[in-house]
Amino acid sequence: MKTVHFVRQNDEQLIVIDCKIYNHKVLLALDTGASHTTIDLAALIIAGYSLSDAIREVDIETASGVIKGFVFVLRKFKAINTELTNVEVCAYDFFAHQVLTDFDGVLGLDFFKGVKFCIDMNKSEITIQ
Repeated sequence: MKTVHFVRQNDEQLIVIDCKIYNHKVLLALDTGASHTTIDLAALIIAGYSLSDAIREVDIETASGVIKGFVFVLRKFKAINTELTNVEVCAYDFFAHQVLTDFDGVLGLDFFKGVKFCIDMNKSEITIQ
């Protein structure tokens, strides 16, 4: 069982998870309403990827509508004390689409495929079994 704690200053804040793409830290908001993990293209570039590493283009549905994005295969991705290899994530240029946030993307339900997980709001922790 793997457990991480999170901190929210108030009820308006999202649950933000410290993640790593290799050794590059990224902050992803936990989004159980998102089917796919989606990361800002700038964060992937900082982590050493380039647009030519994308394996295909996809349509990404956002609150503002459908936009064109890209799918990348991350060789090593870690979140919630769980390391995955060769994991697909979606990406697009947040700034180009007027998305300004304090985090680098969202951790979607695809990360939890095949596991049982619990978000305990009373204890401020996430557990993966």
